[in-house]
Amino acid sequence: MNSYLFNGQKYGWGPGVATLNSDKAALLQKYAQGKCLDIGFGSGLYTQHLRSLGHQVQGVDNQALFVQAAAKKYPEIPFMLGDIHRLPFKKGEFQTTIAFDILEHVEDTVALKEIFRVSKRLIFSVPIKNQEILLHYGLSHSHYLDNTHLRVYSLKSLRKLFAPFSCKIIFLKPSLPLSLSGLLIERLSGQNKLLKVLLKIILKPFLPEPPLYSTIFGVLEKQSLS
Repeated sequence: MNSYLFNGQKYGWGPGVATLNSDKAALLQKYAQGKCLDIGFGSGLYTQHLRSLGHQVQGVDNQALFVQAAAKKYPEIPFMLGDIHRLPFKKGEFQTTIAFDILEHVEDTVALKEIFRVSKRLIFSVPIKNQEILLHYGLSHSHYLDNTHLRVYSLKSLRKLFAPFSCKIIFLKPSLPLSLSGLLIERLSGQNKLLKVLLKIILKPFLPEPPLYSTIFGVLEKQSLS
């Protein structure tokens, strides 16, 4: 089975299973401008959300079944098959590009060059690198299990990635916080609901809860189109 189709179902972002994340929706509401391109739209849920905010939108994805499903569900939105490395759009056609959980799947430097060829602003999310506290407890983010991911990111690696593009960083921070105690209890209890309840009572008061995040959100703006 196609890895993207399988993971779309398994991790809850594909057609028929995706739900709108309130933090991502708020990011779009605050930072999306003008005509928007949604790259790797998956279910088309955020493309539709952009349209509901009043934006003219275009969706592009490299999975034909995603294009077919989104076009059927949201017939008022243009969805098309395309490759982020060779976007079929003219220079400066869009004001904003959306790339939620996309850069980790592709050649990111090539993708960014194309994104900033066709648009001025980028709103994105990427999986975060494991924090030391997770490794200390033998835990890891679930996105390490996704075999379509080529890499994970830190704030430092992202700043290095963006440097050649002369971008203004409007927003860049770890997001979507997780509970360390919750992750550890889930791992120890498995499917045993009674054990989960007991572990919450016994362990949770003694486990540290440092800031722990699963994702990095960012908003970039190219200073001039080239």
